[in-house]
Amino acid sequence: MVSSKFSMPLAALVAALLIAIAYDGSRLLQHQRFNDSLTKDDKTVVDGPDNAHRQFERAYALKHKQDFRAAVKAYAAIEPQPNSSLQMDIKFNLANLYFREALRLRDTGDDDLAMPLIELAKENYKEILRAENTYWDAKFNLELALIVAPETDPVDPTGELNPERSPRAITKINARESLP
Repeated sequence: MVSSKFSMPLAALVAALLIAIAYDGSRLLQHQRFNDSLTKDDKTVVDGPDNAHRQFERAYALKHKQDFRAAVKAYAAIEPQPNSSLQMDIKFNLANLYFREALRLRDTGDDDLAMPLIELAKENYKEILRAENTYWDAKFNLELALIVAPETDPVDPTGELNPERSPRAITKINARESLP
């Protein structure tokens, strides 16, 4: 049998653990009901207390319903804490939305509409990597976007005025011949 000097702290520990389990269980049940309501379009549960995480879940559900415009608006409306992991997830999901829509547009032959979306995706991936350079999914997706639309160096127009000094010139040697 356990001595009486250990039974009080042990009972308090067990009670604290049971309270924590009950709290986590109720939160899990709340989130499960919310996720079910997103899939069923039940507005009574979805329109509950609003916070950045709920807005993120709504935007994510719109993305899965493939409603590009509504999903972009929903992600843009979220105001998380600066430099939070939620902010990185929002940028990452936005970049993925832009990239997927751009690929869809390119498949239909709308390259003029696809290129700005690819550039937006690349810029979001770069912003994520500036803040957190170990975000491997952003690195991988940026590489894919760069394969689809490689970045080119701008051409220096002053080099074209003097072609013999242009970096593209075969040689920079003056080829003057003396007159007879």
